[in-house]
Amino acid sequence: MVRKLLLGAIAVLVVTIVVLAASFLSLRSAPAPQGRMLATSEAERYLLEAARAGDVEIVTGLIKAGTPVEARDARGFSPLILAAYHGHTDTVRALLDAGADACAGDNRGNTALMGAAFKGYADIVALLNQQKCAVDQTNRFGQTALMFASLFGRKEVVEQLRKQGASPEVRDASGRSANDWAATQEPVAPVAPAPAQTSASAR
Repeated sequence: MVRKLLLGAIAVLVVTIVVLAASFLSLRSAPAPQGRMLATSEAERYLLEAARAGDVEIVTGLIKAGTPVEARDARGFSPLILAAYHGHTDTVRALLDAGADACAGDNRGNTALMGAAFKGYADIVALLNQQKCAVDQTNRFGQTALMFASLFGRKEVVEQLRKQGASPEVRDASGRSANDWAATQEPVAPVAPAPAQTSASAR
């Protein structure tokens, strides 16, 4: 009887030691790298949001603290692409000064220049045109910044890109050129059509 109790106590003690040892090892090894990964992910997320909002101070502060300037979200958007698309000139300038790659595209190959051309931000297009990127760089669909600017009637941007050497003859995967895209714009009526008058009898 005493022997059984003694064996039982030893078994409980062994199990307890194993559990404590496993817990100690997990605390010692796993959390440290995981914590660093989470911290990096959070910093990159804050950088992307700050670039989207145009908060230059936070952007520059995070980069100086070591956050990668080429951070990406799930769609491949970088801080530079977000800042350019949302029209934040000062943020674009700060990111370029920090070494952001103006030639890098998102998951579909769209670059910061394409985003700025699409939205018609001539000042940002001018900044990006100073970078060593092909003005006729294409996305995955063969589309260029000039095509985006032409499609949405961004005349000032079109002029800038043409002066930079952008070709209206380049064709995308569908076979369309910038001139073709420009022709798809619907003309805007110079005077809004008057509403149809309803006769008294019809009322």
